[in-house]
Amino acid sequence: MAVADPKAWVKNVEKLYRAYDADAVSALYTADAITIHGSKVLTPEQVHAHPKEWFDSLENYQIERTFRAATGDIIVSETVASYILKKDGKHYREWGVDVYWVNDQGLIYHKHTSEIVEPYDFRPFPPRR
Repeated sequence: MAVADPKAWVKNVEKLYRAYDADAVSALYTADAITIHGSKVLTPEQVHAHPKEWFDSLENYQIERTFRAATGDIIVSETVASYILKKDGKHYREWGVDVYWVNDQGLIYHKHTSEIVEPYDFRPFPPRR
């Protein structure tokens, strides 16, 4: 396995997001990492710029990442979050799944994200089991 303790690795990612630590989040990725979100592919430059852009775009960010699975160099986590976007002042929440491909140094070299983002009071979150 590429990461000795994938559950702790996911908790560290959560901690960095909760701290709005754009530099540390960017440092989680290799220099040539790409991410795929739906049909959108981010180049390595966009991957490294995204954390600062993301944190600068919101306030009242609440996030929970839950470890779900790991095998070989793949780690899967589930995310539940809420935030206010500065550009429109509206409160949103999201839930989704991240699939990370991680090297032996614990750095992400490839990532797929699937998420749903809705107005905060649109409907209740799906029940957690």
